[in-house]
Amino acid sequence: MYPMPSYALLSEAVGQPFHLWLSPEQVLPVELLGVEEGIAMTPRHHCYHAHFVLPPQCSLPQDVYRLGPPGEEGWALLLTPGQPVEDGRHVLQAVFHTDRPA
Repeated sequence: MYPMPSYALLSEAVGQPFHLWLSPEQVLPVELLGVEEGIAMTPRHHCYHAHFVLPPQCSLPQDVYRLGPPGEEGWALLLTPGQPVEDGRHVLQAVFHTDRPA
């Protein structure tokens, strides 16, 4: 697995497809819906969260999933259900707390 994705990397990928592994053999296509700044734990930390929209008629529980851009190994992320989008598709959210770059 690669290091956690940065805010810049995810911001540049908004609207792009990602793969979410349900098992080693089963990949679900998702889309990065958006990335937002969050409230950091301390001044030396950076907080941001990413929202991934699931395919229609698909709903998943909170869990640690492997997720990444197509063709890449991805990251192990705790994904939590968020508010569905207007068309009813479900959303999973990842929250990141990282050290700010020096």
